[in-house]
Amino acid sequence: MAGPFRRALAVLVAGGVGAAAGLPPVSNTKPAGPTARPVWNTAPAVCGEPTRPTLTASPLPGTVSGRVAFYAAEYAPTTQRVIRSVGLGALNELQPVASTYKPVVVELALRDVDAGRLSLNTPFTTTAANRSIEAYPPGTHTLVDLAKRAIVRSDNTAGDILQQAVGTQRVALSLRWRSPCTSVLLTSKAAWAAQGFLQSAVLGDDLLSGAHSYFALPFAERVAVATRLNANAARFTGPEVEAAIDSYFRGPLYDPFIDLAFQHTSTAKAYADLVARVYGGNNLQPGTRRLFRDLLSQGCCHPRTSPLNATYWGAKAGSGWRLLTLTGLVEMPGGRTFAYAYLNDGSDTLEAEDMEAQIPAVVTWIEQNLRTLAGK
Repeated sequence: MAGPFRRALAVLVAGGVGAAAGLPPVSNTKPAGPTARPVWNTAPAVCGEPTRPTLTASPLPGTVSGRVAFYAAEYAPTTQRVIRSVGLGALNELQPVASTYKPVVVELALRDVDAGRLSLNTPFTTTAANRSIEAYPPGTHTLVDLAKRAIVRSDNTAGDILQQAVGTQRVALSLRWRSPCTSVLLTSKAAWAAQGFLQSAVLGDDLLSGAHSYFALPFAERVAVATRLNANAARFTGPEVEAAIDSYFRGPLYDPFIDLAFQHTSTAKAYADLVARVYGGNNLQPGTRRLFRDLLSQGCCHPRTSPLNATYWGAKAGSGWRLLTLTGLVEMPGGRTFAYAYLNDGSDTLEAEDMEAQIPAVVTWIEQNLRTLAGK
C-alpha cells in the first residue's frame, strides 16, 4: 500500500517451485466472486506458543469484520520482559502485516548508516526495474528522503529501494534472528507480482499450488526462492504489476492463503514484541535514533491528544484488500513503555480506501485498551 494508505496494501528449478517441492497440485478453479467472503483452503498457519494475555480486550468497533488478532503489552524498558498484556483473537496465527514492515527496513538501513556501509546522503535512483505500484519518487533521492517517504507516506517504491539497499537476504535473515515468527522476504513489487500471477517462471503455472509449495519450503530454501522472485519482479513495470494485482483481487483466483504465502507476515504477539524492540530506535546511534523516532512520530496513526499523556508515540499502519494493520510504541512519563500490533485480514470490507475509514475508530479502541493496560 502506498501513502498515505491508498490501495492494496503497504526458486528452485526451471519447472517452478511447485514441481521442486514435490507437493500435489491444488486446483485454481474454485468459485470466488469479488464480494464473496474469503474461504481458506487450509487451516491458518500458527507460529510460537499459545499466548494467554493478562487482560481481555474490549469488544471491537462494529465496523470491523474478518479475522482480528490484537496484542498489547507493557514492557520492562531495559529487558523488554512483558509485565502485563491485553489481547484478542488467535495471537499466534500468522497474518499479513502489510506496510508496518517498513519501519523495520528503515531501522536496518539506519543501522547500516551507523556502521558506515551507507550514509544518510547515499543517492538512489528510481528505475523501471525498482519502481513498485502506485505513487513513487521519480528521479534520485537520498536515503533519508526515502526513509521519510517509506514511513510517513508509506511509499512502496521507497520501501523497496531501501530493502534492496540493505539486501533482501540480509533483511530476511536479520528478522529471522530477531523475530522467528516474522517473515519479510520479498519486496512489495515481487510479492504483488507473485499474487498477480506474473511470477510463473519461478512458481509454475498453478498459482495456488505454487503458493502452497513456496510457503511449505524450509526457511533457507524459501529465502533462495524469494531471491529469484525479487530478481524476476524487475522484469515488470509498476503499472503492469498494479493491473495484475487488481485483476487478482477481483478475480476467481483470489485466495487468502495466496496473500499469506507471499506477503510479509507475523503474529500479533511476535510483532508487538518486535515493535517494542525496534520502534524506540534503541539499536541506533543518537543521531539516527532521533531521526527514526521523529519519522515514526509522524507515522499513521495515533490520537492527536490522549489521556495517556505519552511522551512518544511511534506508529505505522498498513492497509490493503480486506486488510488493515496498526502498530505502535508508546512511552509514558516515568519510563513506562507499551507496544501493540493490530492485525485484521479477511475483512468483508474490500478496498483499502474503505478499510482506512475504520482507522479512527480502531485507533480509539486501541487507546482504550492501552489505558486499561496502564491502569488509567
